[in-house]
Amino acid sequence: MVYFPIGNASLFIVHLVLVLLTIFFCFLGSASASAEEAAALFKWKASLSNPDNPLLTSWILRPNTTNSSNNISKEVVASPCSWSGVSCINGSVNGLDLTESNINGTLYNFPFSSLPNLEYLDMTVNCLRGSIPTSVGNLKNLSSLSLVDNKLSGPIPLSFSNMNKLEGLSLNGNNLSGPIPPGIGKLTSLNFLDLGDNYLSGSIPPSLGNLSNLFVLNLGGNQLLGLIPKELGNLMALEYLDLNYNLLTGSIPPVLGNLSHLQYLYLSRNNLSGSIPQELANLTKLVFMHMARNQFSGHLPQGLCQSGLLAFLRFEDNMLTGPIPRSLNNCSRLRQACFNGNQFTGKLSEMFGVFYPNLNYMDLSNNNFYGELSANWGRCPRLTTLTIAENHISGSIPPELGNLTQLRILNLSSNRLTGEIPIELGNLELHVLDLYSNRLTGGIPE
Repeated sequence: MVYFPIGNASLFIVHLVLVLLTIFFCFLGSASASAEEAAALFKWKASLSNPDNPLLTSWILRPNTTNSSNNISKEVVASPCSWSGVSCINGSVNGLDLTESNINGTLYNFPFSSLPNLEYLDMTVNCLRGSIPTSVGNLKNLSSLSLVDNKLSGPIPLSFSNMNKLEGLSLNGNNLSGPIPPGIGKLTSLNFLDLGDNYLSGSIPPSLGNLSNLFVLNLGGNQLLGLIPKELGNLMALEYLDLNYNLLTGSIPPVLGNLSHLQYLYLSRNNLSGSIPQELANLTKLVFMHMARNQFSGHLPQGLCQSGLLAFLRFEDNMLTGPIPRSLNNCSRLRQACFNGNQFTGKLSEMFGVFYPNLNYMDLSNNNFYGELSANWGRCPRLTTLTIAENHISGSIPPELGNLTQLRILNLSSNRLTGEIPIELGNLELHVLDLYSNRLTGGIPE
């Protein structure tokens, strides 16, 4: 047998050939996968009510005609990577951004099983209708899904619990109904969960308390029942909690005071009752605190706004009593405050006698406040609405209110005010001036 020695040059050539063959076969595999994804997406486009959508004109399959032995063979040659809204990695679709693309149809023919590398899918603001297919759970690599502001209906599929890499799930503004699947609590990579403005019912799953990375939880605008789970107090990364406009009952779990990063707390328009926990005063990063139109009773937490960051407070239409905490004098960033429709008491000048440079809306009406109006109200240059009607305010109207050049609504009716109406009020461009049912003298300034 004769052996032929292989030199370094020959080894290099062999290695190069192997590399090129590997690239070639990878390219063939990638091209094949890309063509399959293109065909699947094109099939879904054809199923839409408006397949001729001008925003999807690039979504086409190009036939390739070649002559071979006097026969004409036609093969579909397509890569979706150049299509509008499509992004790819290594020739495979990894993202679909179809926001505001005038898509009218359903997801029944969407190729959830044919896009194994899809990482994000955004179909916000379209006309999608029908239910979300259970096959959505086949998108095992998906990290972000947004179907906001469509017309989707039916339940949230249980198969969402299979999408372990999901970080953002936004289904806001649809017609989804039924319960929130407890399996969503298994998606521990979630940091953004928005199921607001639907018709979801049942209770809030305590399993949501397992989502330790969550910083946004929006369940507002639904028909959720029952208690606020104490497990939500485990969401230590949470910055935004919206449970507004539901049918929740019971009291606020004191453990919500552990949410040290919380900036937005919305609990308005439920059937919540009991006192507002003192522990909520520990939320030193809180900027928005909305508790309106419930059945809360008792006093507000002492130390509220001790950090000075609170800017929006809404406690109207409850059964709250006692004085307003003096710690609210720290709220130098206060912009809007609604305390109306409660049973608050106390001397008004002691509770609201400071300078609020950013305040533009204040409603203290329908309470039991007494005392005189402070001249410091005239030092709120951005104030547009001041309503203190139906209390027990006495004394005269401070002429300093005439300095409020932005003021458009002033309602001091049904109090015990005396003296002359300040002529300085005539300098204001008021849309509403209500001073009736007092003991004032003089005419309303023109």
